[in-house]
Amino acid sequence: MRRLLLLASFCLALRAADVPSWMREFATSAHPSYPGKTKAVVLFSEEKLVMDETGKQTTQLRKVIKILSGEGRAEAFGSVTYDQKGSKVRDAKAYLIYSSGKTKEYSKKDFVEGEASSGSTLYSTLRYLSISAKADVDPGSVFGFEIALEEKRVFSQFFFHPQDDLPHLLSRFQLTVPAGWTAESKAYNDAQAKAEVNGQTYTWEERNLPPFDREPSAPGMRAQLPRLAISVYPPGAGPQAGPVACFRTWKDVSVWESALVDPQSELSPAIEAKAKELTAHATTPMAKIQAIAEFTQKTRYVLVLTNLARGGGYVPNKADEILRAGYGDCKDKANLMRSLLKAIGITSWPVGIYSGDPRFTKEDFPSPHQFNHAILAISVAADTKLPAVTQDAGLGTLLLFDPTDPYVPLGYLPGHEQNSFALITAGEQGKLLRTPSTAASGNRTERKWTMRIQPDGSLEGELEENALGQSAFDDRAMAETLSKDDYRKTIERWVTNSIPGAEISLLDYAYNPAQARFQTRMSFKAANYAKVMRGKLWMIRSSPLAFFGIPNVNSAKREQPLIVRPLFLEEKVSWAFPENLKIDEVPDSDSLQMPYGKFSTSWKPAGSRIVVERNLMLEDTILPVGEYARARTFFSRFRGAEAAPIVLLAP
Repeated sequence: MRRLLLLASFCLALRAADVPSWMREFATSAHPSYPGKTKAVVLFSEEKLVMDETGKQTTQLRKVIKILSGEGRAEAFGSVTYDQKGSKVRDAKAYLIYSSGKTKEYSKKDFVEGEASSGSTLYSTLRYLSISAKADVDPGSVFGFEIALEEKRVFSQFFFHPQDDLPHLLSRFQLTVPAGWTAESKAYNDAQAKAEVNGQTYTWEERNLPPFDREPSAPGMRAQLPRLAISVYPPGAGPQAGPVACFRTWKDVSVWESALVDPQSELSPAIEAKAKELTAHATTPMAKIQAIAEFTQKTRYVLVLTNLARGGGYVPNKADEILRAGYGDCKDKANLMRSLLKAIGITSWPVGIYSGDPRFTKEDFPSPHQFNHAILAISVAADTKLPAVTQDAGLGTLLLFDPTDPYVPLGYLPGHEQNSFALITAGEQGKLLRTPSTAASGNRTERKWTMRIQPDGSLEGELEENALGQSAFDDRAMAETLSKDDYRKTIERWVTNSIPGAEISLLDYAYNPAQARFQTRMSFKAANYAKVMRGKLWMIRSSPLAFFGIPNVNSAKREQPLIVRPLFLEEKVSWAFPENLKIDEVPDSDSLQMPYGKFSTSWKPAGSRIVVERNLMLEDTILPVGEYARARTFFSRFRGAEAAPIVLLAP
C-alpha cells in the first residue's frame, strides 16, 4: 500500500509539472544546424492581441526556446513591460523540459517584478515581469513561457518584430479587431506584408529566420531585420475618431500630438521672469535663443514616466513645473525651452525624431510609434545660415536644436539625428520633413605633425589637431565625460596602438564654443621607431597614427550594407631626418575617387625632409553589399598609405 501511495504521489507530481500541449507541439521541432556561436533557437514565438471598441486590449505572449550551448543558458528568459496605471498582468507561467525529458513548471510567484527604469529614471509607472530559468537549464533543454496581459491602448498601431539576434523557426502576430474595423500593414526589410484573414482576425507569420550577427560598420539590428507596421481603423476613422486615436496622414499625428503638448507650454510668471533674466544681456534674437539654449542644455536630464495609458509617453510636464524642479526628460527639456522662447516672443514647435538611427523612421507609416526622442524647431530669420537650418514652405526658416544633448551647441544637430525623417508638431501645419545633413567638410579633422627621427632611430614629435563639427563634439564628449586621468590614458592607448612604447610628455586640449572647435596639442617620444636593417637601411612609417573614422573593411566578404559617415580629413606630416641619411625611396602618390568620397596622398622630398600630405572626404551613404569589393579597395588603399614606408640609406 505504501508503495502505491508513493507511486500515486509521483504521478501527481509529474502531472503538476507537465507542460501544455501548445509548448509540446513545438518543443520537438527540427531545426537546421547553426554556426557554433549560436546560443539558442526560438522554436515558436507568438503575440495574440484582441481589441475592443474602447481601446481595451488583451494580449497573450507565448515563446518556446531551445538552448544549444552552455553560453545560451541566459536565453531561458521571458519578460513583459507594462504600465501599472493602465495595464494588468492576468497570468504568467513558464515551463522547462530538460534534455533528459524531465519537466518543471514555474508559476506567477516565481516571476520577478519591478520598476522598468534606467539610471536616469527618477520615477516610472512602467513595470516589468520576468522569469529566468538560467540556473536550471542545460544544453538541449527547452524553455517556454506564457503571459496574459490587459492594457489600454492610446492609439491603434502596432509593430511586429519577428526576431532578434537568435534564429526563429516560427514567429506569429495575431490581431483580432472589433466588427467593422480593419487592419492594414506595411512591411520592411523583406517582411511578409500579407495577412491571413479569418473574420476579424488577422495573422502574420514569419518562418525559418536565420541567426543575426551584425557586421562592423553595418546598420543596427532593427534597421536590417524584418519589421511589420500595423494600423487599425474603425469605420470612417479620422485622427480623433472614437476613443482610440487613428492616423492616416502625418498631419493627423501632428493634430493629435499638438492637442496634448501645446497646453503644457503655457506661460507663467516664473517662466517670464526666467526668460527675462537669461536674455538680459542679449542684444539680438539669436543671442537670446543662444542664452536660453545653453540654460536648457544644462537642465538636468531625468526620466519621469507617468500617465502612459492616456498619452503620457508623449506629453511633457508643464514648463513651469520643469523650471521649478530643475530636471526633465527630452520632451520636458524641449517644452521648457519652447515656453522660455515664447516668453520673449519667439515661436517654436516640438519635433519628434528617432535618436540613434537616422534611417529608422519610415515616411509611409504615419505614427508617433516611430519616434523615441523630442527636439525643437525654432523660427528664425530667413537669412540665418547655420548647419541645422531648414526651410519649410508653411513654417518658414527653422533652426533645429536638441536641448538634451549637452555637447552639440545651438546651430548644429547631432550626427545621428541628421538626414532623418522628423515630425514638426504644429497642428494643421505639422508635417514630416527630413532634417538637414552637415556636409563632409563640416565634420573636419585637421592634423599637423612635426616629426624628427634621431640618429639612434628614436622619434620625437608634436601633433596639433583641430576637429570641427561632429568630430569636435565627439572629442568634447569624451573629454568632458572622462576624468583627466582616464582621458589621458585613452589618448595614450590610441597613440601606443600605432607607436609601441610611445611616451606622451605634453597633452593639452580645449573646446572653443564660438568656433565649435576641439583642439589637441601633444608631444611624445618613442624609441626604435625607425626599423634599421643591417645598419644601413632605415624604414619609417609615413603616418604616425591611424585614422579611425573610416568603415571597417577587414573582412574579405560581406553580407550586410556598409555605413559611410560624412567627414573630411586633412593631414600634413613634416619629417626631419639626420643629415647623414639619404632619402632612398618614397611611395608613389595615390588618389582615388568614388561616388561617396575621394582621397589623395603625396610624398614630397626636400633635402633631408619629407612632407606627407593626406586628404580624405566621405559623404553620408549606405553602400549595398554589391559595392563592398570596390569599397574595400578604396579604403584599403587609403589605409595602406598610412603604413607605407619611407626608405632611408645610411652612409
